[in-house]
Amino acid sequence: MKISKGVVHAVGLLFDQSSGLATLNRLASGSGSRPDDESTYDAITRQTAFNAIHAVEFYARKGGTGTTGSMKKALPFVFLSAAEAGWPDVPGGKFVENYLAPGWMRRYLSAKRAVEGKLEEVRQAGGGRIVRPVIFRPSLIYSLDRPASLPPVAAFFAGNRIGLPFVDRPVTVQALSCAVVRAIGRDDVVGVQRFADVDALSQ
Repeated sequence: MKISKGVVHAVGLLFDQSSGLATLNRLASGSGSRPDDESTYDAITRQTAFNAIHAVEFYARKGGTGTTGSMKKALPFVFLSAAEAGWPDVPGGKFVENYLAPGWMRRYLSAKRAVEGKLEEVRQAGGGRIVRPVIFRPSLIYSLDRPASLPPVAAFFAGNRIGLPFVDRPVTVQALSCAVVRAIGRDDVVGVQRFADVDALSQ
């Protein structure tokens, strides 16, 4: 395996097969994907991310050459999580998750948090010298060339505008992509990045 700059994990789905809303995933997905019976949050998000993390950890510990050695600096691993993964940290977030969020949303967030936790575990185990985790937590991601996504995006904009602490402002796919690339190249970018961080990195 050869990694020149870093790794980006952007594999996921909003509605898995057991959510009862799988047919809607083609509208929420940028690729128009349709989940099959094996497309669960655990399989698509957690397992694929864990596999990538293990591969990166092995690569980094081998010095990036396949032989034991030390990397000159930690290898950036960018994970696209979700703003809602941070609900426990904001006012009202725990209430929304525990009493208002549907079961599929809680499973979705569980998979995201498992990956976030694994990245932090690997970072600590390596003393910050193996992997540099960069965890983007966007809410809705949109593009103006996909009009079907704009109504829910407008609702999130409104919720954030009136100050609901558990509703983050949506970001464009262009801004997020730019922020991801720049985060890889900046050693000072580490940990959770919310919409304001996306704005700053994409400028």
